[in-house]
Amino acid sequence: MSCSRRNFIRALTVAPLAGSAVFLTSRASAASSREYPAQPIKFVVPFSPGSSTDIAGRQWAEVVGKAFNGANVIVENRAGAGGTIGALSVVRAPADGYTLLYSTATTWAIAPFIYPDLAYQPKRDLVPIAVTTSVPVFLVVAGDSDIKDFKDLAARVKARPDQYNYGSNGVGAHSHITCQLLANRMGAPGLLHVPFKQGSQGVMSEVIAGRLTFAVDAWSVVGPLIQSGRLKVLAAISKSRLAVAPDTPTIAEILGTDFDTMTWSGLWAPKGTDPQIIKKMHDAVMAGFDDEALVKQYERQGTPLMPRMSLEEVNRFMDSEVDRWRMFVAEANIQP
Repeated sequence: MSCSRRNFIRALTVAPLAGSAVFLTSRASAASSREYPAQPIKFVVPFSPGSSTDIAGRQWAEVVGKAFNGANVIVENRAGAGGTIGALSVVRAPADGYTLLYSTATTWAIAPFIYPDLAYQPKRDLVPIAVTTSVPVFLVVAGDSDIKDFKDLAARVKARPDQYNYGSNGVGAHSHITCQLLANRMGAPGLLHVPFKQGSQGVMSEVIAGRLTFAVDAWSVVGPLIQSGRLKVLAAISKSRLAVAPDTPTIAEILGTDFDTMTWSGLWAPKGTDPQIIKKMHDAVMAGFDDEALVKQYERQGTPLMPRMSLEEVNRFMDSEVDRWRMFVAEANIQP
């Protein structure tokens, strides 16, 4: 038999098998998405336990579990490097819908401008699923501090910057950028920054002790400490006053500018995840927006839900946030 004839016969026999393999893979993928979830789902929160993101992540895990008729949704904290360690673990996870990232704008819109050697690229390696809550933060000092208000703080910091400092949840974190922008506006761009690996709890314990001058965090973290007198709130970092602290002025009011570094939380999957699974997870998250008790709970926490968005709207919104945070990082001049 000639070589060309053998090749022709081989092509006739192999081609149908290859086609069958593609067909079987397609059927398996479709079956997988129909059966989803068939095992526990993991939300990776790239910040420490007790942080505002951790609190929200656990709440949304319950929402998703309920939407999937009692599915098991667990939360795993993988903190460090401004949230990028946890984000990278999700990027490297199987794209099967069972390992997802619950995080803030930090790991999506901020990290690429902070870490030049970032091991992942958000838009290349992650697929947006949903935007959940807004996360306005509050500027706080120790409860027994003699600092009266923001203008008093600004006057002291500008006059003696060597005597004051601020803390954050890590280099490049939202809290770091916000505090540095505030320092810039107070006339003390070189103010000492103290990053904490322990996250919110570590930062606030140092503010309360007076070893840190000021810090910012969400109401879910600082609210109970303000109410107990251990922290004093000076301002809200938001476009308008919040229902949880209606007597607290915004920085925009105080400075007469549109200063607003409000961030948000959302959910992502590794690139390559079945679009049908992405849609099912998006719909499961959206079920929380119809829960009036949950909506009110978030308002009481000072982290109101973001507007309901379709998958297409989620993608457009997240893209626009990249441009917004690029400007903030440039102004803060933060180096890794």
